[in-house]
Amino acid sequence: MLLSASDRDAGENEITDDEVVAAAEALGEELAAAKESSSEFAFTTMVMQCNEAIGDETGIDYGSVCGDDDGCC
Repeated sequence: MLLSASDRDAGENEITDDEVVAAAEALGEELAAAKESSSEFAFTTMVMQCNEAIGDETGIDYGSVCGDDDGCC
């Protein structure tokens, strides 16, 4: 997962704002490409899995933070 902090070295505990933004932009680009090449069901499932993974990493229910009725951004 792009936003996974677990891939970092043990000595690198700090993640900069720039790293977070870069990871979010990369994830957004990958999701946009996947939307073009996936069925609606497959894409929705992937977004829900991303939201869950983001929530696991951050402790924030990312799907509900977005404010969309369907819970995904």
